[in-house]
Amino acid sequence: MTTSMTKRLPLLIAVLALAVWAGNFIIKNFLAASLLAYGRQSESTAAAAGYAPANPEVLAARARYLLYRADEPRPEEAIAALQQATAASPRDYRYWLELGKAYDSQGQPQQAESALERAVSLAPRYFEPRWALANSRLRAGKADAALNDFREAIALSGGGYGNASPQPDRNVTLNAFNAINGALGMNLEALRSVTPADSAARSYLAEFLATHEALDQALEIWRILPTDDLNSYRSLAAQLTRELQGKNRFHEAREVWQKLSDAEGILPEDSPNLIANPGFEQTPLREKYVGVIDLGEGFDWVIRRHTEVRAARSTEAARSGSYGLRLVFTASMNSAFQEVSHLAAVEPARQYRLSYFAKTKNLSSLPNETPFVEITDATNPAAFSLRSVAPSGTTEWSEQAIGFTTTENTRGLRLTIRAPQVKTIDRGRLPELWLDDFKLEKINQ
Repeated sequence: MTTSMTKRLPLLIAVLALAVWAGNFIIKNFLAASLLAYGRQSESTAAAAGYAPANPEVLAARARYLLYRADEPRPEEAIAALQQATAASPRDYRYWLELGKAYDSQGQPQQAESALERAVSLAPRYFEPRWALANSRLRAGKADAALNDFREAIALSGGGYGNASPQPDRNVTLNAFNAINGALGMNLEALRSVTPADSAARSYLAEFLATHEALDQALEIWRILPTDDLNSYRSLAAQLTRELQGKNRFHEAREVWQKLSDAEGILPEDSPNLIANPGFEQTPLREKYVGVIDLGEGFDWVIRRHTEVRAARSTEAARSGSYGLRLVFTASMNSAFQEVSHLAAVEPARQYRLSYFAKTKNLSSLPNETPFVEITDATNPAAFSLRSVAPSGTTEWSEQAIGFTTTENTRGLRLTIRAPQVKTIDRGRLPELWLDDFKLEKINQ
C-alpha cells in the first residue's frame, strides 16, 4: 500500500502543480478582466497587463486606452502592446487590424499596410479590414491599390461580417466616393471603377454625382438604370428630383418622377393635363412613403398637416371618381393655411389655363378670409403670383378657371391651396371646401 502510494506521488504532485498553475492562470485572467471592466482606466489597464501579460485582449485593451483615452496618448507603448497581442494570437485578424490602424494614425504607412494586409488575409470576407486597408493606401498615395480595395470593401459592406450581401451599404458606398473625391478630385473613371455592377451601387453613384456638380452624368446612369431595387431607385429619384428642381430643370425632374411613378405602378394621366393625380384618386407617393423616405416635393399632391384645418383625400368629397380633396376649418386659426401644393413642369413664355371644380359650405365672403388657389413660379415665387378665389357661401360643384402666361424664365409652377388666417370660427357652422378634377393645359398659340 505504502509502496503504491509512493509510486503515485510524482503523478499526484504533477497534477497538483498543474491544478495550481491552472487556477493561478484562471484567477489572474479573471482579475485582469475585472480590472478592465470595473477599474480606473489609467491604473487598471496597466495592472491588468501585469496579471495577464500573454492575454491578447488585455494587451489590446491596454493599447486602446493608451491611444484614445489617456490624457497624453502614448502611441509607442500602444503599438508595442498590439505587437505583443498579435504575437500571442497571430491568427486573430482583430489585433492585426488594430495594429495597422495604430501605425496608420502615427504616419507609418508601410507598417500599417503590412499589418492590414495580414488582417485581410486572415478575414478576406470581412468588410472592416478591407475598408481600413483601402483608406490607408489612399492616404499613402497608392491610388490603384486603394481603388481595388474600396471596390472589395463596398461589395462586402451589405451583409456584415462574413456574410456579404449582393447589395452594398449606402452609407459605406457614399463614404468611399467622398474619400476618393477628396483624394483624387471628381475622377469619374475612379468612381466608376469602385462601383459594383448591381443596381443599388450604381444608384448610389448617381446620387453622389447629382450632389457634386455632375448632374448630367448622374442622369446618364439613371436613364439606363433598371428598377429592380426599388428602395435605392426611390432614394435616387428623390435626390435627382430635388437637384433638378433647384436648377430650374423641371421637365427633366418630371421625367424622373414619372419613371418612379411607373415603377410604383401608378398609371400616367392624359398627356395634355400637366397635373398628376388630378382627381386625388391615388395615394400620393410622398404620403405613401412618409416615415420611410422623404421624397421631397415631387410632381404629385403634397398634403401636409395643419393644426386647425383638416385637409385630406376623402370619399365624401368626390365630384367624379371615388375621391376628392376636402378641407374643414375646425377651429380659430393660429396661422394661414398653405399645406396643400402641387408642382408642374411648363414652358417659358407660354399661355396656360388652369381649371378645377369647387364646392363650398359656409365659406366667408370677406376677401381676407376666403380660400384660394395660388399659382407661382416654382423657383422664383416673386416673378408672378396669381390666385383663383373659391366661391363664398354654400355652393354646389362649379368649374373655376384662370388663364395666364408664364414668364421667359419660368419652367416650373407651384399650385398652392391657401386660406388666410381666420381668427374666429363658428363651431356650429364650420366652413368647408371640396376640390376635384384639376386640369392645367397649354393653350395653342
